[in-house]
Amino acid sequence: MNIRILISLLFLFFAKISFAENYVLTIGKESYELSLDKEVRIKVGEHYVSAKLKQKDYLTYTTGNFSFEYPKQYSPSKSDLGGGIFQTAMMTPLGTVVLIQEYTNIDPSSLLDLMINEVTKEEREYGYKLESRPLSTTLSDGTVLNGKVVTSKYKGSDIERLFYTYGIKDSGLLIMTQIDYEIASSGDEDVINRLIKSLKVTMK
Repeated sequence: MNIRILISLLFLFFAKISFAENYVLTIGKESYELSLDKEVRIKVGEHYVSAKLKQKDYLTYTTGNFSFEYPKQYSPSKSDLGGGIFQTAMMTPLGTVVLIQEYTNIDPSSLLDLMINEVTKEEREYGYKLESRPLSTTLSDGTVLNGKVVTSKYKGSDIERLFYTYGIKDSGLLIMTQIDYEIASSGDEDVINRLIKSLKVTMK
C-alpha cells in the first residue's frame, strides 16, 4: 500500500476516537509514541514521513439509536437507568446540559409533561416565573421532534430548557437541553445549537 495512503487511513481512524494524552501508533512491527498537536518524523520502510495527530474541533457521539456532534472539550457519558431506559448526559462548567434518554420498552411522548414538572419542581416552589410553549423542529435527517420550550426566571437566573420527544411503537427518545443565559458563554450556546443541527435519529 502507498505510504501516504496508509498514514492517511490511520489518522482518519484515530480522529474518530476520544484520546487522553499520549498515544502509540503501530505500523507493521514498529511502534511510535505520539502526542496531540506535536509533529514527529517516523520511518516507514525506507522513507521518513512527518506525522501529526490532531483532534477535530467537533467529535461525534453515536449509539444504536442516535448520533450528534459536540465540542471536543466535553465528554458525553451513558448510563443504564434500568427498565430499558438509557441516558446520555453532557454538562459544561457553566451548567449547560444536554440529556438524551433512550426508551426501549415504551413511547416516552406521554412522559413529556412529567419530565418538565420533575425538572422544574424546585424552581416553581421557590418562586421562579415559569412559562412554556409548544416546540417543534425538523432535523437534518428529516426526523420531526415535538415538545416544549420552558423558561424559568428569577433574580440573576434566566434558564431556557428545550424538551423534545420522538416516539415509535414501544420505544423512543426524550431530549432535554438547559442553558442559563445569565451566565452562559457563546461556547455554551454552541453546544445546544450543534446538538440540534447535527442530531440524527436512527431508532426505527
